[in-house]
Amino acid sequence: MWSNGFVPVRSIRTMCRRGPLEPALVVVALALMLAACGGDSSLRSRTDAAVPRGWKGVMDQARGQTVRFWMYGGDERVNAYVDDEIGPALDRLGVRLRRVPVSDTADAVRRVVAERRAGRTAGGGVDLLWINGENFASGKQAGLWLRDWSRALPNSRRFVDWDDPSIARDFGVAVDGQESPWQRATFVYAHDRSRVKQPPRSFDALLAYAKAHPGRVTYPAPPDFTGSAFVRQVVADKGEDGAFAYLRELNPYLYRAGEVFPKSQAELEQLFGDGLVDFAMAYDANFVNAAVRKGMFAPTARPFLVGSGALTNASYVTIPANAAHVAGAKVLANVLLEPRLQARKAEPAVLGNPTVLDGSRLGSRRGLFSRDANDRSPYLLTSLGAPVGEFAAADVAPLEQRWRREVLR
Repeated sequence: MWSNGFVPVRSIRTMCRRGPLEPALVVVALALMLAACGGDSSLRSRTDAAVPRGWKGVMDQARGQTVRFWMYGGDERVNAYVDDEIGPALDRLGVRLRRVPVSDTADAVRRVVAERRAGRTAGGGVDLLWINGENFASGKQAGLWLRDWSRALPNSRRFVDWDDPSIARDFGVAVDGQESPWQRATFVYAHDRSRVKQPPRSFDALLAYAKAHPGRVTYPAPPDFTGSAFVRQVVADKGEDGAFAYLRELNPYLYRAGEVFPKSQAELEQLFGDGLVDFAMAYDANFVNAAVRKGMFAPTARPFLVGSGALTNASYVTIPANAAHVAGAKVLANVLLEPRLQARKAEPAVLGNPTVLDGSRLGSRRGLFSRDANDRSPYLLTSLGAPVGEFAAADVAPLEQRWRREVLR
C-alpha cells in the first residue's frame, strides 16, 4: 500500500508483468479447471431434490435453519439494511439470518471452489451469496450453483419480469434459474455546482473540460470496479478502438498528468470531497446522497450523467449447489424480493437503489415506491436516460488488460 493512497503507474506495470493473478481471475481459473476436469456430476446436475415440492414444503423445511448470507461487507448502509430490515423479516418466518461479510466476493467463491475440489457435495459453508457477473459466469460454467430455483420463488413469479434482458442476463450470461435479482445499479457522476455549474454531459465534453482544466479529472485504475465501469462506458459510447484512442488522448490531462490513479472509488471520492478534482463517479445512483449525509461531499454536490444514459446492471444472489441450508436460502431470496422491502431499499435515506421488480406487476403495491414532491432529493437523478447495457462477463478482463497495455504504457 502506498502512503498517498494511489497506485503509481510504474508499480501497476510491475504487478501486471510478474505479480499474482487478480483475485477474480484466480477464481475464474479454478472454476474453469473444475469444469474441464468434469467435477462431480451429481453436484453439477443438482436441482435440490432434497427439498419437498411446493413452497409450503420449502417453508416447512426452512423453519429453524440459520442461513449464512455471504456478502460484501464494506458498505455499512447495505449491512444496516440487511441487519435491520431483512433479518427481522426472516425471523418472522422462523428462519435466522447470519450475515457473513467478505472484502471481495471472490473470497466466497473460492470457498465454494475449495469445497468442491475436496468432494464436499452437501453441507457447504455458503448458503446464499451476493454475487457479481464475472464470478457468476465462471461458477456457472463449473457447475457451482444450484439449478432451476429462482423463477419458482413466489415473489419472483409475481413481481419479476424475466423477459427483461437486464434481468434474464447477468453481464451477458443467461441466468437460467441459477440466481435471483436483488437490486439494480446505475453508473452516475458527481460535480460540485459551487465549482462547476454546468458539468460535461458527453465524453467529448469531458475531454474538452480536462484539456481546459488540466489535473482536475481522473478515474480509478482498472481493475477497480468503478474504473473498469468508466472504461466500459467509454467503449459503449465510442466503440473499442475509438475508446482507447480517447483514453490515451485524455491521459496527460488527468490528475497528476495521468502518472498516478486513485486505487478505488473511495480514493476518488476523497479527492473530490477535498476539492482536488472536479468529478466523482460510482455504480450507485444514491452515492451523492450518501456522501453528503456523511459529510464527505459538500451540500452543493449534485449527480449527473455523461452520455445519453447510465450504464446499468442488476446484482443477484445465488445458492451454491452444495449449500447446507437450501430451503432457508430460498426463503431469504424470496424475502429480498418482497415489495415492501424493495421499496424500503429504494428510499434515499436507506440505500436509494432502483428496484428489480416490474412496476406493471405490482398493482396496489406500486404506491410503495412513490415519493411526493417533499421527498424528492436534489442528490438523486429523476431520470437515468436510456439504459446502457452491460458487457458480457468474458469481455471485461480483456478490456482491463488492454487498458493496462495502452493507457498505462
